[in-house]
Amino acid sequence: MRYRSAAIALLLAQCLAHDAGAQGIAPEPILEAAIDPPHVVVGQKTTLRIDVLAPNYMTSPPELPNFQVRNAITRQLQSVNRSEERGGTSYAGVRFEFAIYPQEPGSYAIAEQKLRVRYAAEPPATREATIATPRIEFQAVIPDAASTLSPFVTAKTLTIEQVIQRSSEQLKAGDSVTRVVKVKAEDTPAMLLPPTTFPAIEGLALYPAQPSLQDKTDLRTDVLSSMRVDSATYMLERPGNYRLPAIDVRWWNDAAHKVELAHLDSVTLQVAANPAAGAPPAGETGTGWDLSDLSDLVADHWPLALLAAIALAALGWLAPHATRWIATRYRERRVAYLRSESFSFGQLRHAARSHDAKRVYFALLEWLQRFEPVAPSHTVQAFTTAARDPALDHEISAIERELFTADRGVGGWSAHQLLRAVGAARRRLRPDRARAARSGLPQHLNPVNDGASSAYRRRVPAR
Repeated sequence: MRYRSAAIALLLAQCLAHDAGAQGIAPEPILEAAIDPPHVVVGQKTTLRIDVLAPNYMTSPPELPNFQVRNAITRQLQSVNRSEERGGTSYAGVRFEFAIYPQEPGSYAIAEQKLRVRYAAEPPATREATIATPRIEFQAVIPDAASTLSPFVTAKTLTIEQVIQRSSEQLKAGDSVTRVVKVKAEDTPAMLLPPTTFPAIEGLALYPAQPSLQDKTDLRTDVLSSMRVDSATYMLERPGNYRLPAIDVRWWNDAAHKVELAHLDSVTLQVAANPAAGAPPAGETGTGWDLSDLSDLVADHWPLALLAAIALAALGWLAPHATRWIATRYRERRVAYLRSESFSFGQLRHAARSHDAKRVYFALLEWLQRFEPVAPSHTVQAFTTAARDPALDHEISAIERELFTADRGVGGWSAHQLLRAVGAARRRLRPDRARAARSGLPQHLNPVNDGASSAYRRRVPAR
């Protein structure tokens, strides 16, 4: 009997200790993270999901860290409220989703980051907890069947169309024609769509415009639709028949898993001569001279008349050649300048004056395509890697946060500071031919010797 009582007492003590321990352990917030799919085609979306749950309910939204990934575009999708019960405890929270579009093949990683949560475990008292997100990795690849695409472009759907704007129905020299090319795609950001190249054509002056990039997200399905608009104006300098070449875009259809071709037909232009502004009426003269007076003048001064005729003939023969040569040289220099790195950097300066983050960023990308020190990739990463400038890294990160994260206005990006950092890196990286040209003669050609000069001054001249 005594042993039975002791056993019952021991069992009761264990139960009480278990209940006391259970009451002493307060439930903590929960964070779960996953990425789907872990393997994705370059340019296509992989979705990062972050579930944050807290006991009872949260008193304020969680403070999210920066989920930006180098060489990838990140945009936040819609968040969803959640509630569930685990181990007898009610939890409430939010599911956050981020669409990540890798721009290059390789391995990507989202590093561990901390996240703060405020919740009411025992209302009205609140608590604050800091929880860490796990390290998450994913892979981006280019399919073997699409390895020959340059550049590599992928989408669920992709279409291309063009609009031809003429300054007049009957084109003549001096008129203009603007070719507008629109590339539309689904589930691919506009900045990953291929740029349209407008070739120079003899007899037409080419003036390309800045591209327009547009992204639109369906709020119900989170499906991204994008469009890139490139345009160029051709000034018709000479009459003749011209053809704007066809445009082909080869792209990877990620839905059908095959390479497809988007095609635009060529455009034919028939340019007529520009008629003269007017001529004086036939038979009307302004000096009162007649043919007999003119013949007498030529007879009296025939040597001068012969020389004048020869000079006019030579001028008439040389003038068209000289005019064509000057016009050709001007066009060549103009086209070369419009394709130059200096012109592109000037466009970046012009865009910076607008303080429009999207316009500045894409002007930066356009300039990098012509900046040889970052060849062959011509990417932002190649530029920052070559520059090794913390100030440049800071400004690039600030404008990318402004464009591709939900924390717009928080990063404090500055167009002036970005242009200043980019300009400093540009001066350091590009070859300074101007400095070499301005350098003087080597010092050894003109040695400076005060002793020798003094001796020369004291030397007695020979007599």
